[in-house]
Amino acid sequence: MADAVLSRTAAARAARRWQWFETPRERRAFLLVWGGLAALVVWYFFFGPRAQYDYNWRWSIVWQYRRFLLWGVGTTLYIFAWSLVFSLVLGIFCGIGRTTNVRWVRALSVGYVEIFRNIPLLVQMWWAYFGLQQVVNAVINDPLGLRILIPSTFACILALSLYTGAYMGEVVRSGIRSIPRGQWEAATSTGLSRAQTWRHVVLPQALVIVIPPMASEVLNIIKNSAIAMTIAITDLMFYSQKIEEETFAGFEAYTAGTLLFLLLTLLAVGAIYLVQWLLGLKVRSAG
Repeated sequence: MADAVLSRTAAARAARRWQWFETPRERRAFLLVWGGLAALVVWYFFFGPRAQYDYNWRWSIVWQYRRFLLWGVGTTLYIFAWSLVFSLVLGIFCGIGRTTNVRWVRALSVGYVEIFRNIPLLVQMWWAYFGLQQVVNAVINDPLGLRILIPSTFACILALSLYTGAYMGEVVRSGIRSIPRGQWEAATSTGLSRAQTWRHVVLPQALVIVIPPMASEVLNIIKNSAIAMTIAITDLMFYSQKIEEETFAGFEAYTAGTLLFLLLTLLAVGAIYLVQWLLGLKVRSAG
């Protein structure tokens, strides 16, 4: 009997952790506000007084150019995946470096964060594409007679990773700082070395703590990838603009691009919720 009660209690707690809304009132408010706005937009553009607009709605163009949009989604996901991996690695090492007692490592980490998070991403992306090529030409190509070119995709991933990694480093640093000093002392008293303390005590707790704030940075990678079109990368934003140039259906093309970006971010939020549920976290992601 007691085991059954405990199992039901554990199941109820797990269900509450997986809920999208804290209370039924919050769910009703969400549905009322956003459902009403969605209904208003649909009515206004499709059933409302459209006569005041001298515009021929051509939503079928979105379906005709669906292949372009899917190519753009694929490129965006490719950039997102690689940028996420590199920025997480940079963020973890930078966060550790900001809290270490080794002065030169701490100085390098502080310099990296202060430089890359205080320069606009667009400037970094242009420099990675145009400026880095000039450096390669001056240092390698011209002296050795080579022709090494910097691909635009590489430049985009590099800029996104460096930019996002600086912010992730600050998030990881805050998670490490939140671990009580007693945890370090207890690990040391049990005979663990400093490296073992980092690996088995500090980092597992810190990385779980930083999942909610880290979620915002993960979503920012998807949103910031829209800047990639400025260096001629054929991502989702690039193909949306291409459809507008070929058909002059700007509203339809950019609406489709906007909704696809929204879908990608919502899928990322859902994946983050799933990770939190698997880890048994009660705090919801800050999306």
